[in-house]
Amino acid sequence: MVHPLGRGLECVVVVALPRVLIAEDESQLLRVLVRVLEKRGYPVVSAADGKTAIDVLRKTPSEIDAIVLDAAIGPDGAGAVLEVLAAEQPQIRVILTSGAELSDSLRSRLRASDGSFLLKPFPPSVLVEAIERQPSTGVAK
Repeated sequence: MVHPLGRGLECVVVVALPRVLIAEDESQLLRVLVRVLEKRGYPVVSAADGKTAIDVLRKTPSEIDAIVLDAAIGPDGAGAVLEVLAAEQPQIRVILTSGAELSDSLRSRLRASDGSFLLKPFPPSVLVEAIERQPSTGVAK
């Protein structure tokens, strides 16, 4: 963005988009989600399973701002990833996705962390809106 300062001067404001980890075990959907966010300028890292998502989180501390996490991701579901987030990087924003309603346990953890839930299928614009409005409060322990 460029803002005029008067007398021919301008100030350039650079808005940094959050770096997003997309953890989705459905390969076609993972590719689509990565493409959607990259086209909108988001820096994106992807993981095809929960173990890889945990590895990415541990190898890149403080580099991930938000995670789009499939609730039923293998091998152990979203709960395992949420445990690591709560213990090691609670500041990361969480957006859970699922083709079904969340379990009571996941719903409770998501509510406590002020995260978001997207029911699949969802249009790309809904994902972008969720990332942009998601507060930085992170995961509740």
